[in-house]
Amino acid sequence: MIIRGLILGYLSVFLVFDATAAPSKAPLKIYDVDPFSSRASVVVKYTFGTYLIPNTDVRGQMELHPTQSLSGVRIAFGIHGFKSGNKTLDCHLQESLGLDYSKSGFPDRHVCENDLLPARGANAVVFPEVTFQSEDSNLDFTKASELPVEFEVNGIWRLHGVEKAEKVKLTIQKRGNGVLVRGKKTFSLKDFGVTVKKFLFISVNDEVQAEWEILFEPEKS
Repeated sequence: MIIRGLILGYLSVFLVFDATAAPSKAPLKIYDVDPFSSRASVVVKYTFGTYLIPNTDVRGQMELHPTQSLSGVRIAFGIHGFKSGNKTLDCHLQESLGLDYSKSGFPDRHVCENDLLPARGANAVVFPEVTFQSEDSNLDFTKASELPVEFEVNGIWRLHGVEKAEKVKLTIQKRGNGVLVRGKKTFSLKDFGVTVKKFLFISVNDEVQAEWEILFEPEKS
């Protein structure tokens, strides 16, 4: 019994020491969007022409496995960041993308007042951003170079509270210590339940073309 006790004690000490000494799982490498070097825009077709509307609110993060394969990328475009140079147009865009139609007075009527939406209440923005969240990928970032490389990634678009799984083509290339990611997508507004109400005699085409060029820089400690 004494010998058995000594053996069990030795094993318990050994197991504790071994668990403590075991190397921890290597952490993901995190990259954040550089807002000063990133840009995005949408092309919207109206009755009397085409508007190119830039977005000044681009956010997101990219995660790489220790093997340098893609763990995930999230990109967010804030709807208040769309700046066309026309405040009325910008507010109508926020109505269409950001309001909960089941509670708001929109789309039965325009609810912008002085080209602004209220901060609270039924006509306040409920969906403040358009997002894309990728899935895990075997893309090897060690093969990225100064020259652009195209690849496809599966992910989820979320717009106006509606989610759609899609495969998106992206182009990547090294930019200093960071990674530059380019892409574009054509959205059908009705697929996401978005209504764009006419203003006077102006109507909007159902399809809009989005384009982005985003620089991800290593997360600062």
